[in-house]
Amino acid sequence: MKIDVLFYCQLNTSIMKKIRTFSVIAILIILMISCIDRDILNISDSIEIHSSYSLPVGAFDYDINNFLESLDTVTIPWPDSLVYNDILFPTFTSSVSFTSIDTISFNLVRDPVEMIRSIEFLILVNNGYPTEMSAQIYFLSSRSALPVDSVFKNGPCVVPPAEVNDEGKVTRPYTSLFNVVMTDEFLQKLPEICWIMIRGRVNTTKPDVRWVKFYSDYQIDLHIGSRIELLYNTGDL
Repeated sequence: MKIDVLFYCQLNTSIMKKIRTFSVIAILIILMISCIDRDILNISDSIEIHSSYSLPVGAFDYDINNFLESLDTVTIPWPDSLVYNDILFPTFTSSVSFTSIDTISFNLVRDPVEMIRSIEFLILVNNGYPTEMSAQIYFLSSRSALPVDSVFKNGPCVVPPAEVNDEGKVTRPYTSLFNVVMTDEFLQKLPEICWIMIRGRVNTTKPDVRWVKFYSDYQIDLHIGSRIELLYNTGDL
């Protein structure tokens, strides 16, 4: 009889412990559900997103062969003479200017809701000439042929001469990479910009070389890319 009473007491105690455990679990579940419902109700219908992407703008190459082929040979070298395809010519000038013949279409992005936060241009220049060259990139609008802005604010970028061997012939172009973050003023002009134009100069003389050698396969390569940062709210889309 004592054994039955003891067993009954132990069984009753075990059941009560399980009831208390289940009660605690039930309360925790109710609290969790309550929190989840509250979070769901508090979710905003708009999310702010910050992203960036890269776009190629255009590529450009140029040579000064038209100028070089227009030169006439002379029997007596002038002070600024040069050699073109192993023939001696007078230069009459220390540099030759160039302008992109066809403007590059510039449809970078339209920003009606002002999502653009910054634009960075990456300009890769390969100077294949044995002399220094310079270049500037201009932005044009559809209403005027006059530039409304430019990439390099302190004047054209300058690229050193290509590497030459003992004979004065180019063995490797000189490569320069320019990273330019545009100003807020440029972002305000963005809606009216439609074209890009490139202007530059190639020197035909060097102070340490009597006659600089040029060949018809020399040229300049210029590649323009862009990196755009956006900040927008999904509620505005």
